[in-house]
Amino acid sequence: MARETKISCEHRLRSEAELNMCGRYNIITDTDALIEAFGVMVNELGSSGGVITRYNIPPASEVPIVHIHRGQRTLGLAHWGLLPHWAKDRKLAFKTFNARCETITEKPSFRDAIKRSRCIVPASGWFEWRKEGEVKQPYYFHTGELIAFAGVKAFHPDFDLLSCSIITTAASPQAAGIHPRMPAVLQRQEINQWMSGETEMPAVLSLLNPCNSENLSITKVSTKVNSTRYSEADCVQQIP
Repeated sequence: MARETKISCEHRLRSEAELNMCGRYNIITDTDALIEAFGVMVNELGSSGGVITRYNIPPASEVPIVHIHRGQRTLGLAHWGLLPHWAKDRKLAFKTFNARCETITEKPSFRDAIKRSRCIVPASGWFEWRKEGEVKQPYYFHTGELIAFAGVKAFHPDFDLLSCSIITTAASPQAAGIHPRMPAVLQRQEINQWMSGETEMPAVLSLLNPCNSENLSITKVSTKVNSTRYSEADCVQQIP
């Protein structure tokens, strides 16, 4: 019975990840690059220079985030799927890996976090799907540089769990042909404002924009990416 429940949850999670944005992304870098790119003061991920390579990250994974902890900008790990402090059941986190920017100040799961607990989810790129005939065809979105997804975090004391959600917005014109949603991406000059607890909410919400980099590339990749269990280097290899 336990195995059947696990398989059922994984199937539901895989379906949600393929239909929602951002439901799958990757990070291909090392801790030194993250520290430099995002002004990290405390590294909780281990030794300097440690490689972080995960080609196909699904929700419910432990993922690197940059957040303010004890007054310092910290690189740590969080569960991807936000679990607010009042939640009675961890299953809620299956539904909260994304937060829509249009409703983030209204939804009970996110409205406190957007005010007080903002974070960055570093990424190298993300995946999105388009139905092409009978195939759910994945595409890889990337800029060639580290990307800062706008995120929110929460800590649940009963479960001793730090968790996060990636905020989404309407897709840019360049990306809308693949999917109508995409992650909200912070420009480097916006990160301090995003992380500051003194930023007023209208200014916070004004930062939630699609990736507007001139270097954004969208490449067709193998349907191997469709499996949440597959995470090899060819996930990001362009196919005809």
